[in-house]
Amino acid sequence: MVHRTLLVCAGLLFGGTLAAQQRPITGKVTGSLDGKPVAGATVAVVGTARLAATNASGEYTVSAPAGPVTLSIRAVGYKRKLVNVTGDQGSADVTLEADVFNLDAIVVTGQATGVEQRNLANAVSTVRFEDLNRAPTGTLEGALQGKIPGALIQSNSGAPGGGVQINLRGVSTINASVDPLIVVDGIIISNDAIGNNLNAITAAAAGGNASNQDNPVNRIADLNPADIDKIEVLKGASAASIYGAQAANGVIIISTRRGQAGAPQFRMTQRLGEFHVIHVLKSRVFRDSVEADSVYGSKAQTYCRPTCPYFDNISPLWDRHPLSSETDLSVSGGSDQTRYFVSGLVKRDGGIAPGTGYDKQAARVNLDQQLGSRWTLNFQTQAIHSLSHRGISNNDNSGTSPYLVFPLTPSFVDLRPTGSKITSYPDNPFERSNPLQTYAFLRNDEDVWRILATATLAWQPVASDRQTLRFTFTGGLDNFTQRNDIFSPPDLEFEPNDGLPGTVVLGKTQNTNVNLLGNAVYTLTPPSRAYRATTSLGVQYFDKSLNFTNLVGRNLPPGQSNIDQATSIAVNQDVQPVRDLAMFGQEEVLGLDERLLLTVGARAERTSRNGNVKRFFLYPKAAASYRFTDFGGAAGDELKVRAAWGQTGNQPNFGNKFTPGATGTIGGLFGSSAGFTAGAANIKPERQTELEAGVDATLANGRLNVNLTGYTRTVSDLILVQTPAPSSGRAASVFNGGRLRGRGIEVAAGYVVTQTPTVSWLVHATFTKTTSKVLELPVPAFQVGGFGTSLGAFQVEVGKSATQIVGNDSLGRVVQVGDGTPDFQLSLANDLTYGRLGLSFLWDWKHGGDVINLTELLFDLFRNSEDWATGGRQRRALFFKGETQPYVQDASYLKLREATLSYHLPASAVHQLFGDRVRNATVSLSGRNLIRITKFRGIDPEVSNFGNQAIARNIDVAPFPPSRSIFFSIDLDF
Repeated sequence: MVHRTLLVCAGLLFGGTLAAQQRPITGKVTGSLDGKPVAGATVAVVGTARLAATNASGEYTVSAPAGPVTLSIRAVGYKRKLVNVTGDQGSADVTLEADVFNLDAIVVTGQATGVEQRNLANAVSTVRFEDLNRAPTGTLEGALQGKIPGALIQSNSGAPGGGVQINLRGVSTINASVDPLIVVDGIIISNDAIGNNLNAITAAAAGGNASNQDNPVNRIADLNPADIDKIEVLKGASAASIYGAQAANGVIIISTRRGQAGAPQFRMTQRLGEFHVIHVLKSRVFRDSVEADSVYGSKAQTYCRPTCPYFDNISPLWDRHPLSSETDLSVSGGSDQTRYFVSGLVKRDGGIAPGTGYDKQAARVNLDQQLGSRWTLNFQTQAIHSLSHRGISNNDNSGTSPYLVFPLTPSFVDLRPTGSKITSYPDNPFERSNPLQTYAFLRNDEDVWRILATATLAWQPVASDRQTLRFTFTGGLDNFTQRNDIFSPPDLEFEPNDGLPGTVVLGKTQNTNVNLLGNAVYTLTPPSRAYRATTSLGVQYFDKSLNFTNLVGRNLPPGQSNIDQATSIAVNQDVQPVRDLAMFGQEEVLGLDERLLLTVGARAERTSRNGNVKRFFLYPKAAASYRFTDFGGAAGDELKVRAAWGQTGNQPNFGNKFTPGATGTIGGLFGSSAGFTAGAANIKPERQTELEAGVDATLANGRLNVNLTGYTRTVSDLILVQTPAPSSGRAASVFNGGRLRGRGIEVAAGYVVTQTPTVSWLVHATFTKTTSKVLELPVPAFQVGGFGTSLGAFQVEVGKSATQIVGNDSLGRVVQVGDGTPDFQLSLANDLTYGRLGLSFLWDWKHGGDVINLTELLFDLFRNSEDWATGGRQRRALFFKGETQPYVQDASYLKLREATLSYHLPASAVHQLFGDRVRNATVSLSGRNLIRITKFRGIDPEVSNFGNQAIARNIDVAPFPPSRSIFFSIDLDF
């Protein structure tokens, strides 16, 4: 009797009674619009743990108990469908309707859990593969612009290879990290932006602002958009709190593509195109010697006799458009036990300036292996190599950056070369360098090698009709090596200016992220099926090791570029180890016929960046949503109300708890001393508390979907810097204090104009508005970034917007003259398919948000602006009266971010052109940033001289001009 009881219990635990009879159910799953098979669809028997996946032909076989059952069929991009199967029925073919708004898609809610989009209690945005890859993009960030409500994604520079800041829900800090957390296939990866020390040549940090102005690239640029299946953006604290003290700026969760069971499916994409400069500022055209003498004195008489020649030295510098190409090849397939996805990328973006460009090669292998009935192993790995040639741009104090030279150089001077040698370029008699010579021979390269690898082992010891228990163990590695090589030959015109002609910079950075993650997920469904409760527990360990070394050599012999040949060598090293340990738990209950969702959870985390490395900080969350089905009496229409509350953190910057040391010599004796900025031994993370609420509605018989979200959040324990008493011997000290508030509204809407087998037309729109206010500040108002109030500076002040810009008025008073935060953002996307033709485009409109335009100021100051007679003279006059306002300018813009026209070739043409091996072929013509409409008078309204900054963005100081791209593409399936 005892043995019989044990056997019965074991049967219940591991999948039902031992005596239960099984029967196979077979069938085929197709799409309703085109009738094509749906591969990778999941077919599950409701009330059991039994499921199967369709192969490449859409066919499935699932084991079911005797008697009538209900099948649940789910596939990405399609609505979930329930099919009743009688006890004597052995097959069931299924037709799935397109899920245009992805309401049935599973969206992440925890480290190892998710719910359907229709039940989600948070505002989480999802961008899928097809939305990322419609038009070619230099780097991944560009493909996200205009597609995520609540996100402001702007290029820091137009230089090849990236450099973009992603800002979610406005300002969330003043001095801490500003980048969202990036998670790829379950592991936290690096998104560091490491300067190349171009400052060794430009001396930009030697002036009024010592911040990094090297125009660095953030490492999310390494990822290949064609490898990505979907991107989920957690913007609110409730959704992101499961990631704790690194999630104050939001979380971007990236899932890469996986293989589907079936014969190998090959896909190749070949793109050819080119880049063109969008806009440049030009110099004034001088008519005669009288006009030229009034600016340049007798020096101009050499060129103007009496009329002045005109040489456009600026446009030719940015007028290159060599052939650019991108080749992406992937293959996927496998069996029910083993599935694979393999891809490779070779990419070359030609730069618009001499000596610039971007090359990338990448290879990926994703494997899914079934190890028996209860074990699975998933493995993802990618190798990436990129090489950026970025030229020289941004602020300088050495007369080297082009847009710091052109304002002082009159257009009657010809800077063009007479040959191909470095000596063929004439010296610039009005400035310290010839930008055409500089770009032809100065080298600024960034070479990156990177490995991403993740392995996840899953064990499901319990899989019954009522309960499941699943353990997952994930280990991940992110390792990259970044090498920066800058070489400025001694023969360049500006090089002898410091008495040490010839400069070489060698930077080497090694970064390794190690992730270890364990999860346990238990799901309980009672016999009444009144609810489903999901309990998850986990522990996470994160180890980051960054080692940065930079060497600068000056005074080089001709023809030498090795540092050891320099007579003056300087060395700098920075080592930053970080270790985090966290534990988390979450309870999720879905009940009332899957209409009510309740979620509570918390994460406890400690980090080596804190003053007290043993203290755990708690980050709780709570959320709820309720769906009103058949809303308004219409089938398929529903209304969901939701609310969520949560807390996240922002870790201290590395070293905030330490007082750095300095070394040097005094009286010929070598020694060390404490630095001028005192660390805080009790430093702790900033804490963000947020409440969001929203309404999601599906109307017009399922053709209209609207998501409305409002939120308010407060950030306390800000990491600030204060000036201590002079007796302390310190110039500044770090501490926690102050409060910052942010509020906003986000709207996302989609409308299906029509959807038939012949015509499909879908329109998307997003709207975003954010504001910020400094609530408390235990120090006097202070300025962040900028170059002083006379030129415009960002000032942090109680009761004011965190991104306010202050400057001088005509009476010498410091007043607010602008704000870097936009009034609102609006995007409009269109996807139209007519037969074999397809048309898609995306408009991106940013209204408001001011930029400090110092590039135009330089042209005006030296009376060399192109519109001198009609505007430059007046702006300069106001500036000399003490007014800053003329150069704090509205940076509103309307951009056609992307547009694609495609044609799906008929089978007869495919066979004639490519033979029997090619199944499908599509040709397309696409472009990015094709149209730009703005009143901003600078080079580009999207600009940040200081790179990724919380507040001190929107400063235009001699940036690399932006470009538009046009590509022809062909996609082949075989």
